[in-house]
Amino acid sequence: MSNYSKSSAILVVLLVTIIEDSGLIAWLALLHTSMIYMGISIAALVLLVVLLIEHSIMQRAENPDFTGRVFLEIIGFTTLEVINWSVWLALLSNTSSLFSMTSLLASAYFFVGFYIEHQITENVITRQPFLHFRNARGVITAGVILETLSEGVGARLWISYGLAGMGLTSIIFLIIGSTIEHSIQYVVGRVPVQSQIAGRVPA
Repeated sequence: MSNYSKSSAILVVLLVTIIEDSGLIAWLALLHTSMIYMGISIAALVLLVVLLIEHSIMQRAENPDFTGRVFLEIIGFTTLEVINWSVWLALLSNTSSLFSMTSLLASAYFFVGFYIEHQITENVITRQPFLHFRNARGVITAGVILETLSEGVGARLWISYGLAGMGLTSIIFLIIGSTIEHSIQYVVGRVPVQSQIAGRVPA
């Protein structure tokens, strides 16, 4: 990777991290107000819009082939991400312990839910089938696992420390986890997969 591309990668990672984490913090704050419009949670709607912007920026940075179909796919996995955050936080709302059964269940949900979402994200970036979970390149699967774990640890520490996710320490944990996640995502999104595309036989 050239110096220019390294600089571009750093800028993209920082930008999407700032956008996503700002959206998550705003989402958490809005959840406390319980604002509903036409039966839709304002908090969830704000998070959806913010994540759509973040995912669109990452998509354009990784693959300039940004079509209407790609945007519809982005809407699909972004909606899944909003659901994942909402279910995960709901599971955590009944516990304050890191090692309770509820906390472990929330962690398991986070890993499975976000693993699926991250894999779909990589599929869209690399123009693989939307629900493609078998990769000939093991580095892709390893990368998706690592980005899911980094985001999960950062998110759990974000909620666990300092004013229910609003303290400086907790926000730092969120930023660190997100930065690692997006760095891995950027690298994994550039792993060549043309051989997989060429090797597919039309039904």
